[in-house]
Amino acid sequence: MRYSNNIIKNISKLFILGLIFIAFACDPNIENPQGTGNLGTLVPEGTQLVYVSIGNSLTAGYQDGAVYGSAQQFSFPNLLAKQLGITSFVQPAVPEDGIGERMTFGGFTATGSPIINRSALKISTPTNASHAKPYNNLGIPGSIANDLIDESDFATRSQTRANPFYHAFLRSNALGASMIKQAIALQPNLVSMWIGNNDVLGYATSGGTISTVGMPDNPIPTPAAAISQILGGGVQAMITALPNVKILLLTIPNVMGTPFFNVIPWNALVLTEQAKVDALNAAYRTLGYTFKIGQNGFIAESPTGTMKMKQLTANDKIVLTIPQDSLKAGWGTSKPIPNRYVLDTEEQKIVAEAVAGYNQAINTIAGMYPNNITVVDMNAVFAILMNNGYDIPGSSHLTPAYISGEFFSLDGIHPNSKGYGVIANEIIKVINAKFGADIPFVFVQNLPAIIVHK
Repeated sequence: MRYSNNIIKNISKLFILGLIFIAFACDPNIENPQGTGNLGTLVPEGTQLVYVSIGNSLTAGYQDGAVYGSAQQFSFPNLLAKQLGITSFVQPAVPEDGIGERMTFGGFTATGSPIINRSALKISTPTNASHAKPYNNLGIPGSIANDLIDESDFATRSQTRANPFYHAFLRSNALGASMIKQAIALQPNLVSMWIGNNDVLGYATSGGTISTVGMPDNPIPTPAAAISQILGGGVQAMITALPNVKILLLTIPNVMGTPFFNVIPWNALVLTEQAKVDALNAAYRTLGYTFKIGQNGFIAESPTGTMKMKQLTANDKIVLTIPQDSLKAGWGTSKPIPNRYVLDTEEQKIVAEAVAGYNQAINTIAGMYPNNITVVDMNAVFAILMNNGYDIPGSSHLTPAYISGEFFSLDGIHPNSKGYGVIANEIIKVINAKFGADIPFVFVQNLPAIIVHK
């Protein structure tokens, strides 16, 4: 009987499918010779462009389980600001030690297993913490939609939610009592807003066991009606204060196609001894679960299963964070895999419905302010990546595969630097089309994917 060894082999296959491109970006030039930089009607001629980005970890440039200095330069807002010709886009300057549990890739073992290391939790202070204004990049990892308008103390929020980013990035309520108010304080004429992801992601990554902060004890994503009310209120406050502001409102992708939910096979329980097969069949006969020589579905906790258990099928997903040692010690056979590590078909349906509801709310809000809001459909962009892959002209074909796909970072949820370049370019496409601008694209070919740390 094999557990983790088989899983490692399955992961390795995903890693080494095709040519693994390890990009070192010797010259991290992001200037594309195409594009004049003309802003079109984005702002009146002669007006200085002031850009603020609001969001969560995707906006902060979070990757590999942390925010750290060398990756921050490739956050999509920073890349976008450079392409827009902005020279005063200020991000929290996080040291290379970072904030979070940073993951690094050490290559492969002699047997082909990936070497992925994770640091202990580190909480660094931005070197520009004394910056006199709010940061232009207001991406707060772990933030939910309600943080747009929440005016509670940032330090207290960091402590109660065990999230250092509120205090580190928003710093002081004196700079603005909420994310929206800090953004308004900078008097921007261009704002990108990508928030609401964590209102469903927290539920999904916990195997459907955790609700958003402040939601009912019965785990659910934040209801779409609440997202509509919160987002609508934040947008209204911004447009009231800045009547001419242009807001890029990004839709929420469905995360089910990310590596986080697709690296660990549901049927990685490999049985090689008939005696073990017979023992498991006898143990689970009354529940109707059967085992055979070869690959089998694990047994997992399930709120809707018989006796709160089920045998996994191809429609169920195991999350990337499941402890491998626990699988080796008997999870999935003698003891069901805990519910928090499995997202079953019903829970996936809840995720899909939440994402659809959020995006409907986003489009409805945009329709209420057609002179101010332009929708950037990131859900559609991610769907292309998940279903068909994403082509970089003259370069590579990105896919959602873990490491070898070149789009996602080691945490399996957040893009890597190359992936953030794709996001920046998709926003540039919308700006150019909407405002008759001619903004050059980020030269994604020169951005890093996964770097080997020896």
